[in-house]
Amino acid sequence: MFRTGTIVRPVAYPAIDGLRIYAALAVFIEHVAGGAAVDYFKIPGAALTYQSDSLWMKALAYLLDGNHGVDVFFIISGFLMARIVLSTRTPFSYGSFLLHRFTRIYPAFLIALILVAAGDVFLFGWPWKPMDFAKNLIFLNAIPSLGVTPYNNVTWSLGFEFAFYLVVPVLTLGAAVIDKRVAAIIMLAAAFWWMPDTYVRMLGMFAGAVIGSMDDALLRRIARMLPLSLVIVAYLACGILKVFWFKTYLGYYYTFLAVASIAFVKVVWDDRSIIARALSARPVRFLGTLSYSIYLYHPIIFSIVLYKMTPWPASPAGFVWYAVATTLTTLVVAYLSYMLVERPYFTKKPPAKASAEITVPA
Repeated sequence: MFRTGTIVRPVAYPAIDGLRIYAALAVFIEHVAGGAAVDYFKIPGAALTYQSDSLWMKALAYLLDGNHGVDVFFIISGFLMARIVLSTRTPFSYGSFLLHRFTRIYPAFLIALILVAAGDVFLFGWPWKPMDFAKNLIFLNAIPSLGVTPYNNVTWSLGFEFAFYLVVPVLTLGAAVIDKRVAAIIMLAAAFWWMPDTYVRMLGMFAGAVIGSMDDALLRRIARMLPLSLVIVAYLACGILKVFWFKTYLGYYYTFLAVASIAFVKVVWDDRSIIARALSARPVRFLGTLSYSIYLYHPIIFSIVLYKMTPWPASPAGFVWYAVATTLTTLVVAYLSYMLVERPYFTKKPPAKASAEITVPA
């Protein structure tokens, strides 16, 4: 059923496709396994934290913590958007840029929102609030203070994405008068200084934009100077230190963002490393191409499978059924979503424009 040849596209940075499925898998595990831990096996949510007195609970919280997957997505997006707006192949058009981002992201988002909201209301008894649904359509569910019912709770990140799309073209103005790398660093510094803590995770896109402002030759030199073992240890240490050392989320986040940005450079531009080769493998890239739809649909799928189809009371066999059924169903739905909704964006573009935007992320 799954034909990788019709999905995997030629791109400049193949490892990025692999990073996408890594990021989506981190979020998937947090929601799917976390939901089973709390609702199926009845582990108290208050106990499943890094503040727990139980070392086992700390370890389980660490294994289920996939929040960083969204931050990896943000770094990727920031990098690619910077490459698009700073491209010298065609004159930059703000309107054209926003139109292309809208036509790439919004159709799949809209259809998923309608289907997920229908599931929320008709299967799980969520209240139908037309005004809240309308606010979801323009991503106001990404603003916590508004109290908007999030009919598809993962789409808050798309609100952050679209906000970044409005800002990132400022890079073109800065690059016209100063070095583009300096302009990107100034943007990151300004965001760091003025960004409210509620939206601090948007910094991942600004960090990605700094990387995007650098040319490939420089990034390749940096990547090959970085020992892979050291990068892996530093990346894993962020999670471990989050458990045992960091007292605040911001302390952890700033450290992780720096380390993840360095790891991104290492993985994408050192194509000799075993991780880069693994992430660039066609089956992995195939899954990475489906990552946007996986991200959009997995919450409602795991909810339906867990609460409507999994045998209760809890048992190891029931969990295995739930995990396998959720994974397979998510892959099938994501494949159909990509083929029917996402793929036309790539197949209908004029060839010249397609070559300029072929690395646009999910």
